[in-house]
Amino acid sequence: MGILRRQKGALSDVKEAKNKLNLNFLAGTIVKNALANDLLNEEIIDLSVQQAQIINAPIQDEQYIALYNPIKFINKYLNKETIDRAIENNPNIKRILAEFNLDTSYNIESVTSIVMSHLVPTTKMAQKIYRKLGHSINELNYLYLSQAALLHDIGKIFIPSEILNKKGKLNFKEREIIELHNKLSYELLKMTDLNPKVAQLALEHHNYENNLKRSPENQILTISDIYCALREKRPYKNPINDIGAKTILYDMGTKGKFDTKYISYI
Repeated sequence: MGILRRQKGALSDVKEAKNKLNLNFLAGTIVKNALANDLLNEEIIDLSVQQAQIINAPIQDEQYIALYNPIKFINKYLNKETIDRAIENNPNIKRILAEFNLDTSYNIESVTSIVMSHLVPTTKMAQKIYRKLGHSINELNYLYLSQAALLHDIGKIFIPSEILNKKGKLNFKEREIIELHNKLSYELLKMTDLNPKVAQLALEHHNYENNLKRSPENQILTISDIYCALREKRPYKNPINDIGAKTILYDMGTKGKFDTKYISYI
């Protein structure tokens, strides 16, 4: 699928996009939304087309917003009002941070900066793997997995940037601090209107306890997160190629971290 370039006149662009991609109403609407927000790119269009083929959801149904407009979905929960409300009403957030002498100051840019480089690719990968389960697919679990993949790193807003973006190797204390993000994601998300399963998936995406007994959604999110992180360029590392990333995942799988069958679906 070629990249659609933004031109003058949103309506003509939408018409051209529909003609080129033969989009139905659901996918066509995400193209229009993306155009209106200067967010039109191959990843967003590709993601919307996939969802249009899978979920026949009413475009006005907010429950499915993560599937047809991932950017709007992320912004719904990654904003000052929502975060401040969670901090005020959930004492666990302050408690977790206080254990490491951290306050409740946060930087939303820490997460918005990785939306297109990590959150959307992780979501696409998780959806791709889940779709290959065939008869085991459950529409609601697919939705919860998609929502969790888009928000699993939201807790990183509390991690000091000097640790989050450190170019060198993290020391023990820094590693402990950065590993707080899954707990903080959980505490933030459980204060929202999302299904509790979404918060639980975010909590466990770095948790290898019970290993193969974890749900397919749980293991798929973990694998997708690791694969995409390995393939990305980060301040502290260069990207690893596809074969190298899969080799690392298979090594983890053979040690019981997760079921290797999911890796074969990448």
